[in-house]
Amino acid sequence: MKFIIIMIVFLNVTSLYAKGVSAGTVIKNSASLSFSIEDERYQIKSNVDKSVVDQLVDVKVSWMDTKPIAVSSGEKKKVLSFKVLNSGNGRDKFRLFADTIEYKSDFSVARKVIYFDRNHNYRLDSGDRVRKTYALNADEEQMFFVVSTIKKDTSVSSGSESFINFRAVSTVGGSGEAGRIHPRRGVKKVDAVDGFSGGISEDEGSYKLLIANVVLAKSVREDVLGIIAVNIDVHVEGEGSVKKVKIVDEIPNETRYVKNSLALDGMSLSDQKDGDQGRYKRKYLSRKAQILMSLGELDTSSHHTITYNLRIR
Repeated sequence: MKFIIIMIVFLNVTSLYAKGVSAGTVIKNSASLSFSIEDERYQIKSNVDKSVVDQLVDVKVSWMDTKPIAVSSGEKKKVLSFKVLNSGNGRDKFRLFADTIEYKSDFSVARKVIYFDRNHNYRLDSGDRVRKTYALNADEEQMFFVVSTIKKDTSVSSGSESFINFRAVSTVGGSGEAGRIHPRRGVKKVDAVDGFSGGISEDEGSYKLLIANVVLAKSVREDVLGIIAVNIDVHVEGEGSVKKVKIVDEIPNETRYVKNSLALDGMSLSDQKDGDQGRYKRKYLSRKAQILMSLGELDTSSHHTITYNLRIR
C-alpha cells in the first residue's frame, strides 16, 4: 500500500502581545492534516484553540514648543506644551506629572498646573480643564499644557533657564521595566505587559528668563521767547519685552503747557483723553498738571520720542 501524507499546521499560541491588534481580540487557532491512501483522500482537523491578545502598554511624551518659552520675573500663566501618545494596543489611563529639574535649572517656577487641550486648538484658553490623569484609546494622542508662575527673583540674570519635566505613567502597567507582566490588568481582564517604554515616558521643556529695562532720557531746551521744548526718549535695554508701559511727566508749577504741542515720534496727539496714546491732564482748580503717555508693550527694537512745549509763567 502506497500513500502520501500532506500536513498543514497552525501553531497554537497561548500568549500574544501584538501592537497592531487590539487588546482582548480573540484569535482562533487550529491544525489540519490531509493525506491520500490509494485513490482515497482524507482530511483530519484538530480541535480549535482560542488565544486572547494581551495588552501592550506603551506611551510617548513629546515637548511641542520649538524653543524655550520667554518669560520675565513675576509673570503668570506661562505655558509649555506637551503631547502624550498612547502607543500601546489598548485603552489606558495615565497619571501626569510636571516637576522642575532642579539640578539643571537656574531659577524655580511655581504653580505648575496641567491642563488638557479640550477643544484641540493647540493653545490654552478658557475651555481647557485641569487634569492629573487622562485616559487615551490605543493610538490616540492628546495635547497638554503646563501653566506656571515665574517667581520674582532679582538675583537671576537674563538668559537663565528653568527646565520642566513632564511625565506620563500608565495605570495599567507603568513599571518602567520592558517586559514586565501585569496579570489581568488589561482591558477585558487580559494580561498587560510593559512595552519598550516600560509604560512610562517623559520629556522636558524650558522657560528662558529675559530681563528688559525701560530707559528714559529727558532733555529740555529753552528759546529766547521763554518757550521750553521738552524731549523724552524711550527705549528698552536687555532682552525680551516689557508690557503696559506708561509715562507720566509732571509739569513744573513755574510753567504752563502749550496747547496742542504734544507729539509721539513726530506725530501730533490731541490734548484730550481719546483714542490716541497721549494726553494732557490738569487737576481741577490746581496748577498741577501732567503729560500721560501709554506705549503698551515694548521690546529691544522699540524706540519712541515724546515731545511737547512749556511756557514760563
